Amino acid sequence: MKPIHLALATTTLAAPAIAQDTRELDAHVHGVSTVEIAVEHGTIEINILSPGMDIVGFEHEASSAEDKEAVATAIRQFLTPEEIVTLPEGAGCRLTEVLAHLHTGDHDDEHMHEGDDHTHDDDHAEGEEHDHDHEDHADEARHSEFHVTYGFACDDEDALTGVGFPFFERFPNAEEIEVQYVTETGAGTAELTPGSAEVSFE
Repeated sequence: MKPIHLALATTTLAAPAIAQDTRELDAHVHGVSTVEIAVEHGTIEINILSPGMDIVGFEHEASSAEDKEAVATAIRQFLTPEEIVTLPEGAGCRLTEVLAHLHTGDHDDEHMHEGDDHTHDDDHAEGEEHDHDHEDHADEARHSEFHVTYGFACDDEDALTGVGFPFFERFPNAEEIEVQYVTETGAGTAELTPGSAEVSFE
């Protein structure tokens, strides 16, 4: 299945999960990431949303060189899927899509995908256009989130029985992952921790 078909299937399958995750993210709980997983016909898409505090240790907009480097390093880690998620070897999965960016307030500060060799700063006229809303959005702007999407095509869909998360090893501040998944045979939820970092679809 081509990546575009995967994206369409995921949109159809995971819409309720997306709506719920949006409500959960409004609460913005430190230490808790949310993950959506959609599996169909040997393809799998994984969407991860993590508070900036859990990934780089701060939520404010990266302004210093040190902060910007921390964000760039985190995004490079996210762009190496095997450092974040693991799939069963027997499934024969191949990466078809990877996208990672940091979202702060009303705009994306850093945005990278497979093949990028630099980050893009989006601090442009948008801030000027919304100066009158600055006070209203000041609190929201301090809450940054990393958004990551992976797509895989797998040779043996029957062997695609779960996903592991070495994510916790890369980001020690992360305490929990709330997972929602949809497969061709059903749907479910799981709460993962560093000591129990694998979700099973069976």
